[in-house]
Amino acid sequence: MLEQSTTTTGSIYSAIEEKTIDLCLRKGMIEGIKYYWKEKNQQTGIRQSLRLAKEDVETLLRTRGLRDAVRQPKNKTWLVMVGIILLSIAVAIYFYFRAQVH
Repeated sequence: MLEQSTTTTGSIYSAIEEKTIDLCLRKGMIEGIKYYWKEKNQQTGIRQSLRLAKEDVETLLRTRGLRDAVRQPKNKTWLVMVGIILLSIAVAIYFYFRAQVH
């Protein structure tokens, strides 16, 4: 009976790991970590830290040689910089024409 319970628990953890890898490859690292963290907490009943879940997922991906295959988050910093530049230009034009009127 104990052997069957261990096998069932092992297959549950294996399923969680497979789903985590699939999520990491399809949607990115953050989604995979969130899923892994949530499922591990539900299965064990012990609150695992998010940092530990991140390390577990990274180790899991590294051992399978998939770390470089995971989509990286998109960096939207350039969009903020363009917005700031355009806003600065608009403010400069506004004050320039306002000064010309008076």
